Amino acid sequence: MKTTILTIALTFALANTMAQKASGDKFQKYLPIIEKGSIAQKDSLTNVLLTEIKGYKTEQEFRTTINILRSLGKEEQQASVEAIAKKKYPKGSLTRDAFITNVFYNAPTVQEKEKAYHDLNKKWPAKNFSEELLTYDYVLANLAQGFANDGNAPKAIHYLGEMKEKFWRGNGYLPVGQILLSAGDTATAAPLLKTAMDDSYYYLSLPEDQKDNKARFASMGYASSMSAYVNILVAQKKYTDALGYIENALKAAPEQADGLAMVYYKSLMGTGRKLEAYNILTKLYTKGQFAVENDLKKLYLELNGSAQGYENFSASLKETLTKNIRDHIKEMETFKPAPNFELINLKGEKVSLASLKGKVVVLDFWATWCQPCVRSFPGMKAAQESYANDKDVQFLFMNTWERDKNYKENVLAFVTKNNYPFEVLFDDQKDPQTGEVMAAKFGVKGIPAKFIIDKEGNIRYFLTGSSPNVDYIKLEMKELIEAAKKPYKG
Repeated sequence: MKTTILTIALTFALANTMAQKASGDKFQKYLPIIEKGSIAQKDSLTNVLLTEIKGYKTEQEFRTTINILRSLGKEEQQASVEAIAKKKYPKGSLTRDAFITNVFYNAPTVQEKEKAYHDLNKKWPAKNFSEELLTYDYVLANLAQGFANDGNAPKAIHYLGEMKEKFWRGNGYLPVGQILLSAGDTATAAPLLKTAMDDSYYYLSLPEDQKDNKARFASMGYASSMSAYVNILVAQKKYTDALGYIENALKAAPEQADGLAMVYYKSLMGTGRKLEAYNILTKLYTKGQFAVENDLKKLYLELNGSAQGYENFSASLKETLTKNIRDHIKEMETFKPAPNFELINLKGEKVSLASLKGKVVVLDFWATWCQPCVRSFPGMKAAQESYANDKDVQFLFMNTWERDKNYKENVLAFVTKNNYPFEVLFDDQKDPQTGEVMAAKFGVKGIPAKFIIDKEGNIRYFLTGSSPNVDYIKLEMKELIEAAKKPYKG
């Protein structure tokens, strides 16, 4: 009997893997048309897909087609196929996901979310979706955070305890721990933060040949969970314990040194290792972390006995930072004509790249749901304000890839709420020949993505990713803009 059950389980797992591979193969097959196809090719592919659905036997086949139609920008056809699939599979993952999005996440109170969660488990029990437990963990983490924000720690802990995916568990434990910590409940927060830290360390310390994508994702959270937990130890003046965790972490993951730098500095100071603490502050300062300047100056006085030479020392650190930035931006250099555009801004006015000839233009492609984009905005605001009186420089924030139908209202509300003085353009005009929006024409594969365009309309620099460091972004933008003002030397 056991052998039979095992055989069935292995057969099911293999079938599921093969189904996922088949879906991926199908998507890859049509990728050239999705990315570079003409309108005619995309229309032809859409017709093929709509014909094929008549023979579909599984919900996975429908999901693959829906994803392809979404990538093709065929919203109406996508909605039509979704409706067919939901009717055919009323207890499938598509109806479940719609319930989570429309009912659970839109519930106005945490009590109503809790009811929605129980309804979810009743109609779409997790045991029926054993390969999609992460979907349920997202819901549980959100529910736990809701109770934590309401001051109901026991309920928050209860729902965190129902999470199944260890590799992702820290993403629920860490924010709840931080909420409880900010409310003064250190006793409840500490075990959560330690669990998040220990989970990340487990995956981080695996042999390289055992690190799959889940392990790599989990290990990325080590610095943040470590900092949160060790900060508790530092606040409790348990500096030796804190140092033990940190130095163990630095051996296992030296690439996370920047994320641990501040808590390492505090721990070193607490144990009297001031010279090492001073060296850490020096490194942070040369990376644009100017908020440490007061502590750095204080340590300089303690170690040198006077402030003599500090101004020269500080200036040399800033020179090092500037050199590092200049070396870094060389990696972003390019030279090619920027695609022209004419898009609508928040006021409903048309703005074209051609009308800005003679100016250095900074394009920042972003979306309201993109957290790295949002984290970089304080720095981008500071950079824009530093050029407020320079009529030869224009910042444009290209809102793209929004997911909601009422995205224009959401974008306006977001910009207004945060008091961002940005010139926002909506990247929602599709090319009549290719169906591409401007982000695709610029070659954007992920956001945030920034382009520095010179006065002649040529892209001089292209950079992706972001930093929450306001001072660094301000300095980096200055170097990029000033370099783009100069004639291209090839």
